[in-house]
Amino acid sequence: MTRLIVAVILSVQMATVSAADPNPQLVRGIELGLNRYGLKADVSQFATKTVVRLHFALHGTEGWIDTRDELKAILRNPVYK
Repeated sequence: MTRLIVAVILSVQMATVSAADPNPQLVRGIELGLNRYGLKADVSQFATKTVVRLHFALHGTEGWIDTRDELKAILRNPVYK
């Protein structure tokens, strides 16, 4: 239920401010989350679409290996601003 609410909020925000940069706190949180998986990226350079995908991957219910694989796949082909 919580993920559904977050998804709705993020999609509404993306629709209303699609040209805006992602929230700096969200960007920093994702960078810290990537560190836990041994990954590094300058998330501030990514488009909101990529930031949202990373956020959902980090907060999913998959195991550590599956989550890391998903994060690596997203980071291989990010959408930049």
